[in-house]
Amino acid sequence: MGVIKIDTIFFTIVDRGKANAVLRKAKECGASGGTILLGEGTVQSKLLDFLGVTETRKEIVLIPASDELDGNLHEQISEALKLSRRNKGIAFSVPFKRWTLNESVQEHNISLDDERFTHCCIFTIVEKGRGMDCIKAARAAGARGGTIIHGHGAGVPADYYFHLAIEPQKETILIVARKEKTASIKKKIYTDLELDKPGNGIIFTLPVSRTSGLYEDRD
Repeated sequence: MGVIKIDTIFFTIVDRGKANAVLRKAKECGASGGTILLGEGTVQSKLLDFLGVTETRKEIVLIPASDELDGNLHEQISEALKLSRRNKGIAFSVPFKRWTLNESVQEHNISLDDERFTHCCIFTIVEKGRGMDCIKAARAAGARGGTIIHGHGAGVPADYYFHLAIEPQKETILIVARKEKTASIKKKIYTDLELDKPGNGIIFTLPVSRTSGLYEDRD
């Protein structure tokens, strides 16, 4: 088996029970495998909010991919799972970067100002039970919603951007938003959840190079 070139991490967020279909299609496209995480999506609907139904069970699939495979995954999985239709799921890609502490090795920096990136993914890690507080703060700043992941966060590559150990009783919130909205959403979360205080959590932003199924700008 040859060495797999990893240029991006392809994320798909779908309803519970759909992840295996994503992996089957990904393997047909040439992917070597992926990781499935369980989480909760948040529904933005006045009727559902009134009825008290604001969460849906989700599966998050992470697949390492080359640029060529990444484009193929977006095309094939979007078609197979009908991501162009509302509430069928979303997919997005985050550029993969291996950082080095050796200053003699020159690395190409990834800038959020790069015109190739129209969206960003905001990651917030907080104590268990505060995930919905994060979502509420994000919505107040213009986000459409997000996905909450419970547990250890198993399957995240150890050298992915920086070493990050997620302990039990934590919640990781993923919010994909347009680049121009990212700063205000991040600031609102940081302020409302008082992340400047030790132990309250951390927040960071990664660029998104491709998206499928996003409706953040539609009513």
